[in-house]
Amino acid sequence: MGFLKNNGHKFALGVLPAMTMLVLFSTVALASYMHHALLNTYIAASGAEFYFTSDLLTDQTTVPAYQITHDWQTGADANIRFQLRNFENPLHISNREISYIVVPEPVGASISGTIPPGGSEGQIVTISVPSPANPNMPLEVTVTATATSPYSKTLQGKFIITPAISYQMAENAGSPVAVLTINLAPNTEFNRDVMITWPEGANPDMTNPIVIGRTIEERTLTTSLNTAAIYELVFFKNHPEDDYGGVTVTGL
Repeated sequence: MGFLKNNGHKFALGVLPAMTMLVLFSTVALASYMHHALLNTYIAASGAEFYFTSDLLTDQTTVPAYQITHDWQTGADANIRFQLRNFENPLHISNREISYIVVPEPVGASISGTIPPGGSEGQIVTISVPSPANPNMPLEVTVTATATSPYSKTLQGKFIITPAISYQMAENAGSPVAVLTINLAPNTEFNRDVMITWPEGANPDMTNPIVIGRTIEERTLTTSLNTAAIYELVFFKNHPEDDYGGVTVTGL
């Protein structure tokens, strides 16, 4: 019987260290798991608190496009305005300062700035766009806004700048007439006065409504045209073989 008790005692002494090691290992493993879980939760929470949005730009695959009308003839730059925000809605607001940079392409100057934390109002950003080489054609500008810290996120939008007044003389070499096309973009005003000037070598069609009742002085006339409309004015050339040009249309 003593022999059996001895063995039982030896067996108990051997099991206790093993159980102690198992408990210790389990405690360490549990602590490690909890540490990583808390860390992941913190990271997820921090990421969830980061919002970088805009009223016009988006992070979606399909980039939205907006049309802007600008009168390049004034000599002033066109302005593209939009908001950058550090919130998704009044209940989801970033609690950290956001640094960003805005880059317009193919023209325009880059802008950088910061949005303070905890705000619920968007920050207005204005991009100045200089006159293009051909002010009679629409100019497409892609604007990219990138948050640089504390996290990175990119928003984009396209802005098509349409001239308030554009005109073009069709190629006319070999033709007895030259056709001038005048395009007035939509505007809050229904009419706009314009001045049409042409060089020697052709005369306008005097039966055209643009010309009827107008006084012509030194190959210049002033007329009123509707906005959101396209007009054509035919010029009868003195020399059909020439490519007549040099006509200008200026808004008043």
